[in-house]
Amino acid sequence: ANIASFTPSTTHPNLTYSVTVPDTTTQHNAGPIYLQIRAPRTLQWVALGQGSRMAGANILVVYTDASGTNLTLSPRLGRGHIEPQYTDLAHATLLPSSSVTDDTIEANIQCTNCLASWAAPSDTSYAPASTAAPFIWAYHTGRALNSSSVQETLTIHSDMGSTTLDLSHAQFSAAENNSTDLNPFALTSTQPPTPQTGNDTHPQTKTRAILIVHGTLMATAFLLGFPLFALPIPLGVQYNIATRHAPLQLFTLALVITGLGTGVYLATTVSTLKHAHPVIGLILVGVLVLFQPVAGYLQHRHWKREAAKSVFGYVHRWVGRGAIILGMVNGGLGFGLAGRGMGGVGSRNVPVAAVVVYSVVAGVVFVGYVVGVVWGKTKVFGRRGQGKGEGGERGMKGEGENGHREKI
Repeated sequence: ANIASFTPSTTHPNLTYSVTVPDTTTQHNAGPIYLQIRAPRTLQWVALGQGSRMAGANILVVYTDASGTNLTLSPRLGRGHIEPQYTDLAHATLLPSSSVTDDTIEANIQCTNCLASWAAPSDTSYAPASTAAPFIWAYHTGRALNSSSVQETLTIHSDMGSTTLDLSHAQFSAAENNSTDLNPFALTSTQPPTPQTGNDTHPQTKTRAILIVHGTLMATAFLLGFPLFALPIPLGVQYNIATRHAPLQLFTLALVITGLGTGVYLATTVSTLKHAHPVIGLILVGVLVLFQPVAGYLQHRHWKREAAKSVFGYVHRWVGRGAIILGMVNGGLGFGLAGRGMGGVGSRNVPVAAVVVYSVVAGVVFVGYVVGVVWGKTKVFGRRGQGKGEGGERGMKGEGENGHREKI
């Protein structure tokens, strides 16, 4: 049999996808086609799809069954950049020649209605002798699923891409073997597989870049910006609220809003918008945007008139502190979500070093912030005991008409 094959992943050179078409299918423009997926056991699931993109694609997903010694074939319909949905409209079956060994899985698949989209109704068709038949591929690295359910939940791919194959040179004579268990990939009297290079693309690179931008922006804001730009106030150092604190915190808030945009893109792309990390993030950023600037401004205006703290000051202070702590914790949840969806903690997408650095910096900043606030409060009580008042002897230049330090 003449076979069109391609190996898309340099990381997994033993991952190979192959396609061949019976001459009878080409003659009648209807009938079965045969597909083969060979992959290392280190891959949790492997998929091959017909189409140039996920939306509307016929996708064949393969993973080990409950026994771990056989395979489960799960035909799914692509719905865009979210988990494909199982469909019973596909007429695809595993051939008896499919196998699982210690190192490799091999799925030999016959599909009798893969020349048209499984979506109903559908006007999409695939020519059995196309010189540029579009295919997409994907896999996830991880522990074996060992599930016999065709509707098993799939973790987002570790890598994916698209290619085109020349099926006009991937034909074989159906008369060579009329067995119902026909496995054209095992026919020994035919030509060896012909590699197809195609136009391989890896959209995963874009997703990873956006993930890095998202994590960097949010970590910078909640580990550095918000706590460090707020800490001078309880410490009692000279720090003008209107010209320093407010602009710096607004700049940090702009980083957070940008980070939110990248986060929403990621969550919608990989269908994780209902998980704890994005839900907490949306609520947290909403509170910061809607309440913090307003409460801070109202407290500042009240101080200019009364030289005293208002309820807005308490709201601004404690919402801010709570947001910093919750933001740090949510960053940890973000690593967990990215680890589950992009290859696991320790993979190229979620390196252990990044998790360790984040945890150490978060711990140091948290302890430092708490110590700073407590020390500043102790200093204020000391001044009260000496009759110097909460503003201290000198106050903060430019803050408050009476020279006292403005408090928020």
